[in-house]
Amino acid sequence: MSDTINALLHQVAERFDRNINEIGPETTLESLGVDSLGKIELLFDLEDYFEVRLPNEDFKVTTIQDVANLIDSVK
Repeated sequence: MSDTINALLHQVAERFDRNINEIGPETTLESLGVDSLGKIELLFDLEDYFEVRLPNEDFKVTTIQDVANLIDSVK
């Protein structure tokens, strides 16, 4: 797995109080209980963590892998 996905999995596990072994790249944000507002808040927090700026129109991510790909695209 890429460095981005590994860091992202740790961030998501901590934020949503999940065991890191229970989540993976194909885990959906919905399955973690993330609604549309929660998704925006998560992405803003990840922007700070990864020190990137994500384009607003790309907030249509559904899985953790989608989020990792979005972050990698702006690094």
